[in-house]
Amino acid sequence: MRTSPTKDKFLFTGRIDFTNENEPLFIYPGTMAETTFTGKKLSIYVKNEAMGAYHSVGVMLDGVQYKYALPVDPDENHKEICVDVADNLEEGEHTLTIFKRQAAAHYLWFCGIETEEGSTVALPKKDYSLNIEVYGDSVSAGEYCEQVYHEGALDDPETIGKGTDDNSWFSYPLIMGRMLNARVYDNSQGGIALLNKTGFFTGPDPEKLTGVETTYNKLSYVPYSSKGFTDWDFSSYTPDLVVMAIGQNDPNPFPEKTEDPEYIRKWKDKYKEIICDLREKYGKKLKVLMILTVLMHDPRWDSYLDEIEQELEQETGEKWAKHFTFSRCGKATPGHPRITEQYEMAYELSTEVRDWFNLK
Repeated sequence: MRTSPTKDKFLFTGRIDFTNENEPLFIYPGTMAETTFTGKKLSIYVKNEAMGAYHSVGVMLDGVQYKYALPVDPDENHKEICVDVADNLEEGEHTLTIFKRQAAAHYLWFCGIETEEGSTVALPKKDYSLNIEVYGDSVSAGEYCEQVYHEGALDDPETIGKGTDDNSWFSYPLIMGRMLNARVYDNSQGGIALLNKTGFFTGPDPEKLTGVETTYNKLSYVPYSSKGFTDWDFSSYTPDLVVMAIGQNDPNPFPEKTEDPEYIRKWKDKYKEIICDLREKYGKKLKVLMILTVLMHDPRWDSYLDEIEQELEQETGEKWAKHFTFSRCGKATPGHPRITEQYEMAYELSTEVRDWFNLK
């Protein structure tokens, strides 16, 4: 029995393109669809748009996680793929989450599931305590986090750029969401910086580098995808908290600019402009945590966040944006944080959020 991925059967999380309601497009890492079903059989249907060296879809079935590789040949783009997940499940109700493990390595259309004839598929009951939105880079997307036993070390050169060790499920935003019973939209992309023509995303040509100033208000944010740029409807989701985790990639490709006071002033002004715009869209109750992660970086960028916090409080008369610093901020690892280090950040961040929102 095939079930289309409609909103009466699946709970969706993330910035999703519902242009075709029977084939919602998953764009950002951690985008997911959750449901419950009965029966012994499960297959899922997806379509893929390859934009990187490796792509996979994540499946969480009854609390056990699975990874299924997808075609990398562009000639296979947009062709429906059937992934057989299980054919000998126990009787009773099962929980299912289908999620996007990676960021711009690919776009993923979710086309439905196949269960036994006569089985039931039902919307799961969820009552979240908080809505959170995250803007970050590769760390926030969970890239390379599955390189276990590489804690505190550089990334394995054998897998750099391949994406086989990326897993948004173990990114600190999604871990934090599970710790807080929060719904998390993870709008993160590896290599991205705040300003256009900086960072690494859509490089290497400096003139083509795309920053958060362009992507933060986008649904489809990858310019070389088949969708190009499309606008996000901010009324679709209203977070209580925005986590802004930007600043790691910003010295590239001209690190000398980071010593230019006029350039830093421009950077801070654009940072403030974006989060103030988000506050205008989401309402004055919005709180913002500005962070940098445990990945090694120049501590000057942490001081810039301190300055932004002070400036916003002076300009607005309210303390709605705070700079939160991890205990090992910028000191833990020269490579991407692994699962253990992602949990470390999630725990510290969730503790701060609980305190700020007076959550039990």
